[in-house]
Amino acid sequence: MTPPRLARDRAWRARLDPMERYVERHEHLLLGSLSVRVTRAPSPAEAAAPVTEPEAPAAPEMPEADRTQHMARVFQPEAIAEARAVLGPKPANSRDATTYVRSVACLDRAARDDGWRSLPWAGPCAVVDPFGCLGPEFANFGEVLQHLRTQWTLVRRARSAADARLDPILLTGEPGVGKTHFAAALAALLGARMSIFSAGGAQDGMQLCGSDARWSGSRPGMLFDLLSLHESAAPVLLIDELDKLAPNSGAYRDTPTNTLLDLLEEDSAGRYRDMSLQLEMDASRVIVICTANERERISPPLLSRLTEFHIAQPTVEQRRAILESYLAALLESHNCPAGLALDAVSAEVALATPDLDVRELLRMVRTGFARALAAESDRVILAPLRRGVTRQRIGFI
Repeated sequence: MTPPRLARDRAWRARLDPMERYVERHEHLLLGSLSVRVTRAPSPAEAAAPVTEPEAPAAPEMPEADRTQHMARVFQPEAIAEARAVLGPKPANSRDATTYVRSVACLDRAARDDGWRSLPWAGPCAVVDPFGCLGPEFANFGEVLQHLRTQWTLVRRARSAADARLDPILLTGEPGVGKTHFAAALAALLGARMSIFSAGGAQDGMQLCGSDARWSGSRPGMLFDLLSLHESAAPVLLIDELDKLAPNSGAYRDTPTNTLLDLLEEDSAGRYRDMSLQLEMDASRVIVICTANERERISPPLLSRLTEFHIAQPTVEQRRAILESYLAALLESHNCPAGLALDAVSAEVALATPDLDVRELLRMVRTGFARALAAESDRVILAPLRRGVTRQRIGFI
């Protein structure tokens, strides 16, 4: 026969889930750096009392008018309901069931916060000129920064922040001038997520708009992930090496060129459809930055939708400002000895070397900085990095 107290304890425990049981029966006492767990037995009154869950405080609901001024609706409830209806019931086939479960989870992500996402240029946190801090590090991007300031003024003065957007831009120039680094810095400045679409060799647009829902193992595209997984309605999408995009064969509609044409046009981007989920979404506020080395290889329809800027190699003075800004960022993010600075002699030699691009100069600063920390020196010496050595063949002639 089970003792009455043991039966009472079992009945009391049966009413609790594991997390409630832990909260009810264990307390943690922090004594300095030690954590002591004390277990107590429930009193008869506690065991007899019904267990009720504490009500979580309800999150304050933002009025619709304020939402329009601070946020944008990327996923409409009607579009999500339509996509759920297209999915239909869960299939019996295990492989199709896996795709079905993944699609349902994706639609749940899209429905988060009723499809609303934040805007970097709206709300009390938006500043008048957020791009001023990029000037020293990107001294050769003066025209681009001035263009962004003009665009920023327009989007902040718009009557409805949800209707504003930053125009897509194209950065052309030699490799190593900092085009990709600039896009990453802009995304970090705006607090937005950045994804990179490598256009070189892309044969279709599935990576952007998702694979066809009729295919087994169909997956959503990069744009859906950017807008559903994160909080911003204006993430940064970097189209890298646009000049290496495969030519449009015209045999299929979902070629990379057609996919990008839809994304770069504001009207069609506002009705952008993910092919895997058959879900329509508003991607018109996505900040698109394209890079290319040779603009002549880009198709004219794409060029007509982009504001183009040629990024030249920085001058000696601009290089010096870039190096000092990069070193200041390293000093801020590391524990460094006082007075650590660039070595004047090696810096002048590096700045006067014409075949060193910005990318290689920054690598030299980082390597010299690490060596200075290891040697506990107060000087960052910019030594030329070891380049690839051509091996000579050994054999008989």
